[in-house]
Amino acid sequence: MVKDNKKFEFTVDGAIYSIGDKVMDGSQIRETAGKVPASEFVLIQIVEKSGRSIGLEDEVKFAPGETAVFRTFESDRVYNFTVDERGWEWGEGAIAAADLYRYADIDEDRELVLDSDGDTIIPVDGKIDLSGKGVERVRSREPKTVTIKVNGRPRTVEKRRHSYREIAAIAYPNPDFENFNYTTTYLHGVGGAEGDLVEGESIMVKNGMVFNVRRSDKS
Repeated sequence: MVKDNKKFEFTVDGAIYSIGDKVMDGSQIRETAGKVPASEFVLIQIVEKSGRSIGLEDEVKFAPGETAVFRTFESDRVYNFTVDERGWEWGEGAIAAADLYRYADIDEDRELVLDSDGDTIIPVDGKIDLSGKGVERVRSREPKTVTIKVNGRPRTVEKRRHSYREIAAIAYPNPDFENFNYTTTYLHGVGGAEGDLVEGESIMVKNGMVFNVRRSDKS
């Protein structure tokens, strides 16, 4: 019976590789992933919520049961930036916000801001330009606003508790609470909450929360 000695794993650009060597250098990792000649590729290891470049002769130790994660870029330049004061290296002049959420393990409810550009908010589908002068500084923070849907329409509102009357007023501007009822239901709330919102109640809103408001005559 042939014993399988491939007990270590790593991924490169999402493709998984199984190996028997506990230690490989940067050149070997690139070549295993078909990135040849190795010298034409920047290799970034995602480790401890950060990205660090691995040179051709730099050694990487693998641990059984853990999958090391790498990204490659056909480039000869490494770009530096920070995320929440943690140093990052990247192999191209821009990085997608989605990659930062994923690799830096940032909660999807937080927003990214470009600290080096006056707290400019980075859209979740946006990119951060790393090619300028200086080191870009990115921070994550609790958002001040969220986007909800009210009767099918996206609305940007403050991230706080909103009352029954405030939600009704978004659906029907200048609501008449004396003569009309506003039957309000919600989905996708905090922790997946769903239910009814009635007079006298309020609820914390979150990104992607959905409200349906139906107006009916009290008479």
